Amino acid sequence: MTGGNESCTAGPTSMSYLTCLTYILEEWTGVEDIGDYLSYAFYILWLLFPLVVVFVLPGVIVILFYVSILWLHIYKRKNEIKEAYSHDVWIGAREMLATIWDGHGRIWHGYELHGVENIPQGPGLVVFYHGATPVDYIYFSARLHIMKKRRCSVVADHFVFRLPG
Repeated sequence: MTGGNESCTAGPTSMSYLTCLTYILEEWTGVEDIGDYLSYAFYILWLLFPLVVVFVLPGVIVILFYVSILWLHIYKRKNEIKEAYSHDVWIGAREMLATIWDGHGRIWHGYELHGVENIPQGPGLVVFYHGATPVDYIYFSARLHIMKKRRCSVVADHFVFRLPG
């Protein structure tokens, strides 16, 4: 086994980095032909990769929900004194969250908003379907806020209010 200041290239034959790493793992674990086991592990990883991708997206959305809630809570605590003397202290928080959610929608889903010019200046009604989570409404609201500086109120099912947080 190589130790101390020795390297795999110090011997009579030069090895590549991966060959050297395989040699060190074989010596360390005592398992012969560890390369076969590693290739099997990479095959299993490649086989299960679609399942990993399926669970990563919902995980990122849930984490982003809780980061948004935490951000608003910290922002509120930080600006409680300013709120008494300011017109609307939540402008900065809205801008930040709209930018975060709009970036998430564009990167993960390629979300675009078309036909914003058809929304009337006064009150209007936008009807849309959402799946298990109201992420499409959040993307819509964030993009509308960035493009038109308008806020959108929502009428939602009871399920939305049962989400934790």
